[in-house]
Amino acid sequence: MATVLWLWSRVGWWAAALGAGVIAYGVRAVVRRRREVAARKRRAAVRFTLADIDAADDRGFRRIVGRLLVRDGWTAKGVVVNELGAVHLVGGDGDGRRMGCAFERGVEAAGPDGPRAAATLRRVSAALDDDGPGDSEGPAPLLLIVSSGAFARGRVVWAARNSVRLVDRGLLQRWAAGESLRGLLDLDVAE
Repeated sequence: MATVLWLWSRVGWWAAALGAGVIAYGVRAVVRRRREVAARKRRAAVRFTLADIDAADDRGFRRIVGRLLVRDGWTAKGVVVNELGAVHLVGGDGDGRRMGCAFERGVEAAGPDGPRAAATLRRVSAALDDDGPGDSEGPAPLLLIVSSGAFARGRVVWAARNSVRLVDRGLLQRWAAGESLRGLLDLDVAE
């Protein structure tokens, strides 16, 4: 404030106004930086254990994966994909890459009715910024299946042929413990 008054008295009103603008810009930059640091710390606090994941029902499992995606900078929105009520997460990242995520509980989670049906990924058309079938600009969409168990060999072969990334129990444990999905799946490497 003293600087603004000094500028007003020595140089003129225009210099005082310019000085006040510079000070306001500096204060705004400091406040934004502190908010970014606080948000980064809150995101880093999003961690889960395998016990948390195993204790969660299907809806809780989706919620955990959604929180992990948001922590890593993705948007995540639940979309019902069939008449049985299966839900996928769709969204994107800041670089314009779309994402579709399906869920499996793994081979080990076979209940009394036998193993569950394998998750299938529908096209990532429910992403918020999708322009339709002809939208091919930007990086290829990330198609992801997350499991709290292991994938059968046939499932791994199918995923490799269809450019689908699989996150099994080992990768899920590392991801939930705080590692970035980009680092785990080498997403920063040109595909």
